[in-house]
This record gives sequence, structure tokens and C-alpha cells, in this order.
Amino acid sequence: MHIGMNQDRTVIRKAVPWREHSSFVATFYAILAAMVGAMLALAIGDPRIEQNWYWPIGLLALSMVSSIWGLEKCGEAVEADDVDKYLAWFLVNNLGSITMCFGVATYVGLHYWPVVDQQNNRAGLTLLIAMLVAALFASLKWWKDIWFLLFVNQAVYEQYREELLGNRKPEREFDFIIRLHGFFRQLQNKRGEKESQPDTENFTRLKPSPIHGIGVFAILDIPKGTNIFKDERPEMVWVDRAEVLKKSGETRRLYDDFCVRKDGKYGCPNGFNNLTVAWYINQPLGGHEPNVECSGDYDFFARRDIKAGEELTVDYSTYSEIP
Repeated sequence: MHIGMNQDRTVIRKAVPWREHSSFVATFYAILAAMVGAMLALAIGDPRIEQNWYWPIGLLALSMVSSIWGLEKCGEAVEADDVDKYLAWFLVNNLGSITMCFGVATYVGLHYWPVVDQQNNRAGLTLLIAMLVAALFASLKWWKDIWFLLFVNQAVYEQYREELLGNRKPEREFDFIIRLHGFFRQLQNKRGEKESQPDTENFTRLKPSPIHGIGVFAILDIPKGTNIFKDERPEMVWVDRAEVLKKSGETRRLYDDFCVRKDGKYGCPNGFNNLTVAWYINQPLGGHEPNVECSGDYDFFARRDIKAGEELTVDYSTYSEIP
């Protein structure tokens, strides 16, 4: 197995999908084998299928033997790290699943045939055929897997093998349920877009401030405890103070005027062109209490009820080192 090293010398093991999923596959087929065993016990003791017992019991027995044998050999393949042996014996597991479907269908059809046939001579045969058709549809996946493993062209087979070994990213297959889920999620998103407007839960705007430059002002009454900018999720980046000290002029002033200072670093927006309203909150004038407080996650909450027209203020020292 390929082993690599990252920069801090931590061992990184390459993901090998077929080995990682083998325990789930083994559990799944073991459960199927147990179900087949239970159905086989019912069929053996059922007097209603005495005349045609060999069909359901034969199919169920073949299914059980195939599943157990396939599981054993696939387990050996995992131990030997042999993906080719794993794929070859997976055919036997698929055969066990197909014969399970037809064994169950045959047993159910024959079990109820005498009861149905008392009312209609053709009804029992119709039921049996319907059950076999249902078994065919239920087993389509395993039929497709067998066809793929036996008859797909070599180039496609090698691509699949490389995917199982983790050497190639798998291509997404068409999946109706995934497409249907995505369709409904898109409808939900469009509905949300129609319901949500740019001013939804917007409490503030920027205006010239009597405290300093531009400030943040309430345009609606803001109840105490409100997360004022809760839909604002800009990424904050941290720059070493030594790097900031190398800058000068207006560029340096951007860092001094807008950034959070903490532990020798400047907490900044991911680009000064992305400054949002929250970055413009001023400190209150001396002798005045701030009406906003900052949480440890740099969310801003109303400390009290704030009236429309009031400027929002916060104590910088509660979340930033004052120079």
C-alpha cells in the first residue's frame, strides 16, 4: 500500500475504496444469507409446496451456499489485498442474491397457489408469474453487476479497477433518486429566494458619524439581544503584526482603522474591498455606554433596545487590543 508523508512528517495512507467498503459489503451479504436461511427453514416445513418443493428449496439453498462461499472467498481476498480475487468472487455473491430473489418469489407463489386456485384455476399461475416478474426487477442490479464484471470492455473494466484501488476518481453515474432530490432542493431554493429580499432582517445602514468618520445607524428599532448582522459571514484572516508594520501610508491606516488586534496579529476582512457594515461600528464618546456587545465569535448583539436613528457603538477593548 502506498504511504506518503506530509510536511509535518505525519504518515498518510492512501484511501483504498474496495478495502474500506468491504466490511459493509460483508455485513450486507451476511444479513441476506441469514434471511435466506430463515426462509429456507419455512419452505422445508411447508406442506403446501410438497409437489414442487425442489424449485424454491433448490433456489434458496443455492443462494445460501453461494452467499456463504462468496463471503468466505471475498474475506480471503481482503486479507491477501487481492482486488482481482475480490471481484471474481463477487460474482458468486451476486449469483446468491439473484437466486434469493427467485427462491423467495417461487416459494410465495407456490405457497399461495392452492388457496387462490380454489377460486380460479388460472389465478395461481398468474400469481406465480407476477412474483417471478417482481423477482426479476428486484434482482436487476445484480444482473447488471454480473454483466459488467463479465462482459464490459477491458478499458472500462480497468478504469473501474483503478477506482476501487483509489488511483482514479470515480465518475458519477446517473441516479434517479439523486436527480429527484436535487430537483426538489432547487425548487426550495427558488422559493426561498422569492421569499427573501435584500432588506430581510436588515437593521442598519452607514451614515456620517458625529463620533468619527462613517458610523453604523439603526434604521429600525432593534430589540435587546438581537444578532444584528447574523447573515454576515465574511472570512476573517489574521496577519502578523510584523507584516503590517512594514506597510505605510493609507494602506497601513486601513489595518489600524478597521482590523481587530489580538495576540500580535491583525484580524482583517479577507480583502478590504469586502468590508461589511459591521466593520464600521465606532466606539462611544467618553462617558457614554455602548449599545452593542461583541461575542467571542465576533457577532454583534444589541445590549439594550436600540431605537431607529441611533448610532451603534461597541467597546473595542472587549475584543481587540487598543494600541
